[in-house]
Amino acid sequence: MAPEANLSVGEIESYRHCVGRSLVETDTVSVDVIRRIAAALDASWNHSAPLEPMWHYGLFPSTIPTAQLASDGHAPRGPFMPPVRLPRRMFAGSDIRFLGELKVGREAVRRQSIASVDHRRGRSGELVFVGVRSTVTQDDVACIEEEQTIVYRAAGARVAPVTAAPQAPLQSDEQSRDWKPTTVELFRFSCATFNSHRIHYDLRYAMDEEGYPGLVVHGPLTATRLCEFGEAIAGRRPASFAFRGEAPLFVDQPLRLVGRIDGSHYALRALRADGNVAMSATFS
Repeated sequence: MAPEANLSVGEIESYRHCVGRSLVETDTVSVDVIRRIAAALDASWNHSAPLEPMWHYGLFPSTIPTAQLASDGHAPRGPFMPPVRLPRRMFAGSDIRFLGELKVGREAVRRQSIASVDHRRGRSGELVFVGVRSTVTQDDVACIEEEQTIVYRAAGARVAPVTAAPQAPLQSDEQSRDWKPTTVELFRFSCATFNSHRIHYDLRYAMDEEGYPGLVVHGPLTATRLCEFGEAIAGRRPASFAFRGEAPLFVDQPLRLVGRIDGSHYALRALRADGNVAMSATFS
């Protein structure tokens, strides 16, 4: 059993003491930032238009010097996030409310706080879930509210490759769009969002150190594609968007985005080549 597999009661309590810790950052919603995101996503953008939904992930990049990053490319734990000892970190999901439009060329402020720290023991071992609440404002007006869930886990076993299987036929009320993320798309999205997690661009690290069969598609990239798809079938921008990762997606493998109306919202999911749900989402 790996040494990080057993977290003591004292460790868990020390992580929970981080609840309430806060961080305030400022950034300008600049044309250059938006151009890079649009290029990474093969999206068109009108300079006079407000920021597209989900494109706020290109704002507030980490300014931690490269020499101070952890071996996986993440920011060191402790200054803001709890110093969880488990080695693997993943973006598990988020609940986003779009309250207003971020205007290009204006300064924005993001206020973050640690909202919760939960400890669980699953089949894969120890898990620590950290809830991060954030609000993005312009001119003291809230434009985006978001509650992210970051999960930490033990190293665990190697992840099995995805074996393609015939896709189940769509239901009569469902629509779909195919997508095949490429190495270049992952690299450009990492650049546009200043995401230095090595599983997205360093193949040898992803395979040898974290046990994946290939480069891992960013959770926020998949979520952005699902949100775009939701906009296309709904014919409007979202008031809210929530997503949850369920299984990893890997580069150069085809996947299918599927959506249908479900009462007052749209139910969306990203299906891997083996038919398993990689991400589920709701668009309202």
